[in-house]
Amino acid sequence: MRRRVFRTLVTGVGLSVCGGVFQLGCSPTAGLLNMVRGINPCGTIFNCDPREYQFITSGIDGPGVNPEKDPFCSFPPFCSAAEDPIFGDLGGNP
Repeated sequence: MRRRVFRTLVTGVGLSVCGGVFQLGCSPTAGLLNMVRGINPCGTIFNCDPREYQFITSGIDGPGVNPEKDPFCSFPPFCSAAEDPIFGDLGGNP
């Protein structure tokens, strides 16, 4: 009985460690940095708009269509919410 519990415990710990390494990827530091970079502190830690934080960290730096970042608007955040569901109305449009 004791051997079965120990074997189950070792198997569970091994699977947990393998799952954690798989989550981090090949490079643990790069995986950890991507995980920390993906956290949006607005709304949970700070009192700010999560969409504004997402826009600031998105890398959009000027006008033009960039389908990887925002496929709906050619000049985010100055499109309306009807045109752009991602960053619409962040620029103060009514």
